[in-house]
Amino acid sequence: MRTRLARLLTVVLLAVAGMAYGGAVPAQAEAVEVTVSLYRVQELSCNEGDFEACGNDYYPKFKIGDNELYDGKDDFCCAHGSDFTTNWVHKATVDTSRNPVDIRLELWDQDDLSDDDVIHWVRTGDYLDLKFDLFTCVFTGGGLTVQQGANLPTLAGESETTGADTARGYFTISTPDCVRKVNETDSDGDGIMNGWETPKGGLDVNTDGRIDLALGQAPFNALPYRKDLFVEADFMQGFRPVDGALQDVIDAFAAAPVDPFPEPTSQTFRGVKLHAAVDEQVPHVAGINFRSEPAGDRNDFYDFKRGNPRGPCTGFFGTAADRADANCEHILNARRQVFRYALFADTFAENTSSSGSAEWAAAGPQGGNDFIVTMGALSDTTFERAGGRRATEAATFMHELGHTLSLGHGGDDATNCKPNYLSVMNYNLQFPIRDSARPLDYSSAHEGTALTTPLDEAHLNENRGVYGNPRPERNIVFGRGGKLEVAPATDGRIDWNGMNGDKEPDVAADINDIDSIRACRDASPNEVLDGFDDWANIQYNPRLFTGSFADGTGRETVEEMTEQTVLEMSQKADLKVTKSADKQEAAGGDTVSYTVPVTNLGPGAAKEVSLTDTLPDGTEVRRPVPDLASGATDTQTFGYEVPCDTADGTVLTNTVAVTGKDADGVVDPYTSDNTAKATTTVRAPVLTAGLTATASVNAGEAITYTIGYANTGGGPASAVTITATLPAGVYYSQALDQGAGPKPGTVTRNADGTTTLTWSAGDLPARSGERSIVLTARPTLLATAGTAYAASVSAGFKNAGQACTFEPVSATARTTVTEVRPTRNPVLPAVWALRPDLRTAEVLARVQATDTRFDGADDSAPDGALSQREASATLTLPVLQPRTLRAELLAATLNLGTRRINAATAVDTLTTRALGLSTVGDAVRYAQATLAEPPTAANLVRYTKTTLVLTEINSGLAERW
Repeated sequence: MRTRLARLLTVVLLAVAGMAYGGAVPAQAEAVEVTVSLYRVQELSCNEGDFEACGNDYYPKFKIGDNELYDGKDDFCCAHGSDFTTNWVHKATVDTSRNPVDIRLELWDQDDLSDDDVIHWVRTGDYLDLKFDLFTCVFTGGGLTVQQGANLPTLAGESETTGADTARGYFTISTPDCVRKVNETDSDGDGIMNGWETPKGGLDVNTDGRIDLALGQAPFNALPYRKDLFVEADFMQGFRPVDGALQDVIDAFAAAPVDPFPEPTSQTFRGVKLHAAVDEQVPHVAGINFRSEPAGDRNDFYDFKRGNPRGPCTGFFGTAADRADANCEHILNARRQVFRYALFADTFAENTSSSGSAEWAAAGPQGGNDFIVTMGALSDTTFERAGGRRATEAATFMHELGHTLSLGHGGDDATNCKPNYLSVMNYNLQFPIRDSARPLDYSSAHEGTALTTPLDEAHLNENRGVYGNPRPERNIVFGRGGKLEVAPATDGRIDWNGMNGDKEPDVAADINDIDSIRACRDASPNEVLDGFDDWANIQYNPRLFTGSFADGTGRETVEEMTEQTVLEMSQKADLKVTKSADKQEAAGGDTVSYTVPVTNLGPGAAKEVSLTDTLPDGTEVRRPVPDLASGATDTQTFGYEVPCDTADGTVLTNTVAVTGKDADGVVDPYTSDNTAKATTTVRAPVLTAGLTATASVNAGEAITYTIGYANTGGGPASAVTITATLPAGVYYSQALDQGAGPKPGTVTRNADGTTTLTWSAGDLPARSGERSIVLTARPTLLATAGTAYAASVSAGFKNAGQACTFEPVSATARTTVTEVRPTRNPVLPAVWALRPDLRTAEVLARVQATDTRFDGADDSAPDGALSQREASATLTLPVLQPRTLRAELLAATLNLGTRRINAATAVDTLTTRALGLSTVGDAVRYAQATLAEPPTAANLVRYTKTTLVLTEINSGLAERW
């Protein structure tokens, strides 16, 4: 017999769900029929030897219990090829008292030119020697080590080895009672009962004894000890998935690190067999409804899946042959127990830009049995940037399928973009956009991609990275300041916050906030982000999701990647704008210049770049910027003249925004640095003016005015001018001013009787403190009791550069005249001429405030004050008019000033009656008016009567007390 390589037999008994059975021995022994079937052989390699053809000329030998070895030498297989099914079945009756039963399976190679060879298809030795427990329906032996929890009935096994002239065999061992048990058990945890996956078993949904769906037979060849997952994939016209897309997903599932084989510590895993193949083409309809089921004809997902109107065998679910079968209702019902349904479509109405959607609920049970892949939402540019159409379709299919398997965007939750969740379910890694080496895979603790140590965004240690060392080496994708970043997923340092290097032991950063991913662009600080082991937590059984399992009902779905998100994630022009002002502080009339550099951070060129500068007054200035290569900067300048009426302390804010696209026309999504601002504080003078006045004085006595002014603003004032206006009836002269000053620079007596005083105060620094001017002025002796005089003051000013002239600020003050009881003893001019001692300075000042015509009567220059000499000159014995009337007028004002009479003192003579005069004040004003007329012949009578009236008053004849 020729030398052959040893074959390794591994029979994997997996148990995720189902019931365990005890091995109790019945009280009385019974005869039980045991059936052994070697139902399928895969030839792995053939080396028959010299001159020997490699035909599929295997045959079996069986030994059950104490029965003789059955030699199937003449029972050759009936098909040719590397993978063929057989009808090698052997039955024997055994005694339950001899439990467990010894069973031997042999596989032989029939040779024509030499003796037949035993196939070394087992792990050790030449034959597969097993022990089969008649009560638990579990077999052991053959060199395999039964794993804990694997003692559940499967009935089926598999051999496997490598080397020359090798084969793999699939077999079952059963009894009638064991068949019942396997129908109630799911050893491998794929949601499919063992009995549904055995070669002779299957689903009999209406229990009529007829198998409606034989999963354990071709073309499925499902196994009860390896996870099988079924997806039917239909496609709209024009949207058939490209070759290789589904195979990539099948390969990813086949390599899944689930179910260690054959030892728990082994690095070899038996993956998930994903049964996913393109089935049928369906009519093209753009924008079908997926999340809802509105009325209408073929406008929603269920119309395609189950038909409209719906019948037991309508729609496209199942194969055409299934629906045409007379037993179609039960066949389709059986398929629904295990098959998920996927549709490659154009778009769906609820989100026409989405790449797909699937059933998934944030609150359990999560998962479902329907999903949709909508490639019509993506452009050629999007496919290119997502890694190509094949990669895009494969990733989307696996992502949406993952949702139906209970996986969220964060594994066990909906928190997206977690750096420590390395799964195709994570938007960061769904497509190989920023990590071209990322595998098409879910996360796994075994592969080191289920980084379950949480990342606390409030307390990140930059020295420890993601707290795990993925195997093989992987990258993480995270957000730093809203921008998408890529870093090795190791224990090494990661600069989470982009500040102060990468060695800070405790920093806060929102690391799953990414502006280019719409689902992750909202701030979510202080989250605790955990990884997740996808492969270990997948829920394969669609029947558990009661809410979504029933077709034609409302469904909960998830938002998915859109074309915009893909384009923005792969954006190649990242624009940044900054702004500075040449003045931190400015005054009205100043021009503030703003410098605005625009930089393209790359990695590609930027085009259609535009700046919008919003000036402090809201005016927008739009300006195009030349295309920018990666790393290039263009600087623009803008100017703004500060209005004069801008209030002190106003902060002028100038903002700028930049927009632009990359070479493919994708807008820059990283907007956090697309705006900038610069501020300037306005420093303007703010003047205040105040005026106080003596509240009440007797007629002719001094009123004290105090003017207060200050600059309370943040900017200096220049050309400050103080203007006071005294009312008619109030007399001011510097000669009589008794105030502390300073004296006014100009005194102007106006035609309306008012007097204007001005001071040039010069410049006032910012926040100067109050300054004051004190002056006195006198009301006329003709003012009667109760007369009120209102004075006003104003302050005019400019700013430091005198570019702005501001509105003056003002204030007013009021003084009321009081009356002194008269002594009733007026005297004539002769007495006043002889008694200069009675003409005190105060009395003369009162007279000056009433009538200034006597100032300069001695031919001196008038100086605003009445002197004794000027009074004496006026009182010198007059001879002709107007001297006589002037002397009488001076005497009358002296009598008023010494309180001998008052302006309100009543007079009554024939002359006063004739002239219509009733008070002393009337008479004095009449005399002043007369003296304003020339003493001509025409005015002689008036002069005579006026002089007579004043003589009557000064002599005391006219007064009526």
